[in-house]
This record gives sequence, structure tokens and C-alpha cells, in this order.
Amino acid sequence: MLLVMPQSRRALRVLHTADIHLESDGYGDARQQAAHRERERRMFRSIVDRALHDQVDLVLIAGDLFDHNRVGDEAVAFVRGQLARLSQPVVILPGNHDVLRTNAIYDRHDFTAGARHVHLIRRLDGETIELPELDAVVWGRAMEEHEPGFQPLANIPGRDARRWCLGMGHGFFYQDRQRPDRSSPIFADEIRDTGWDYLALGHQHVQTNVSQGDVTAYYAGAPGTVLRIDLSVDGGIRVAPRPLEYDSIA
Repeated sequence: MLLVMPQSRRALRVLHTADIHLESDGYGDARQQAAHRERERRMFRSIVDRALHDQVDLVLIAGDLFDHNRVGDEAVAFVRGQLARLSQPVVILPGNHDVLRTNAIYDRHDFTAGARHVHLIRRLDGETIELPELDAVVWGRAMEEHEPGFQPLANIPGRDARRWCLGMGHGFFYQDRQRPDRSSPIFADEIRDTGWDYLALGHQHVQTNVSQGDVTAYYAGAPGTVLRIDLSVDGGIRVAPRPLEYDSIA
């Protein structure tokens, strides 16, 4: 999808991923579960490899980095180690599996400590991360409870035409307005009415273009690919799937 932007801003390259589900219980006996978890870790390592290989300016993790809130210290140390390989800003949005509850993973562990480039969306009514070095802002709304009354895009502010405006949301997409029968609804008209440049979405595991009007919006899908978004005044907004290799990037 190609949209032409009218303002003078530096070009920006973003990696968008979601639904990594680290430390999922998996299936089978203890040996099979351990192998499953190691595969997930290789996946996350390859996402970091891809961000480095593609020389992105920003990494967005749109929910469910972890599969649950029982994650132990060793897994937290692994994630910290991988994030430490990056120097560009990383923004993490809690999802429905790693919701921001009292004593949950993001309550027990501060992933931003000693890592100034890592940002966690914590405000339940939404918050904006300012990235002046990138001529960009990132907005998201933390999830405390995954239920139909939670609207991931509620309270998103108006677009700032001087900067790239990137939103994040984790929930179920509805093409038409209706009473939601699924939790954390994201409606097509909400996407359109934000007016923002790009919305990085998570929760639906199939990579999907849900752009509306002039707003580019995608679900990254469950890992296997990630999305690279290139934004420039002259070239507009270009979205491309990028493959992952679990051992190395060719």
C-alpha cells in the first residue's frame, strides 16, 4: 500500500511484530515442551537478528511477547539479553496473554531498567512515547483486562502532522460497527478516524492488511514473518513481510 505524505520528516524504517508467546506451555511431555520453548526463543532471537540486518530505526512489539504472566526469571533474563543487542528504540505493548495486572510480568519486572532504548506502554488510558530523534511518536493503551468493554484505540490523540504518528493496539478487528462478541474490539471506522500514519496491531495470528481510508494498519501475524514499514515523505508508506530464519539471517 502506498500513501504520499505532505510534511517534511526524516525517513523512518520500523519493524512490527506481535504474538511471539514466549514460554508457552506447549504440548507433550517435559522434553517436548522444553523443545517447544527453545524454538520460541530461537524465533525471538531471529526477530532481533532481522531488526539488526534490516537496520530498522524502531521496533514495535504489539502485544503477547509472553504467553502468560507466570514467566520465570530465567526467561526474563533471556529477553533482556536479546533487547540489549538493540540500540534503537523498542516499544512493548502488553497483550491479552501478558496483561498489565498487579504482580503480572510487567509489574514484577522493569524491562526499561538499564535499557533506556526500551519503552513499555503502561497507562490504561493510553500514553504517547516521544521519539524526537526519529521525528516520531508512538501511542498505545495498556490492557488490564481482556474483555469486550476494553477498546484498544480509545483515547488516541489527534495526529501531529509534523511527526510520524504510529499507534499500537491488541485486539479483534471488526469491519462493521456492532456490539462486540469478542474481547478488545478494534473497529474499522476507529482505524480510519485516527488519521495516523501507521497502526501496528496484534492478537490475530494471520498477517492481515486492515488499512482504512488514509490510515495504514496491519496485523503482523504470529511469528514466521515480521513486517517492515518504510515511511518517507517522497515514497509514502510501504509495508513488506520479512522472513525469519531461526538460526541466522542470510
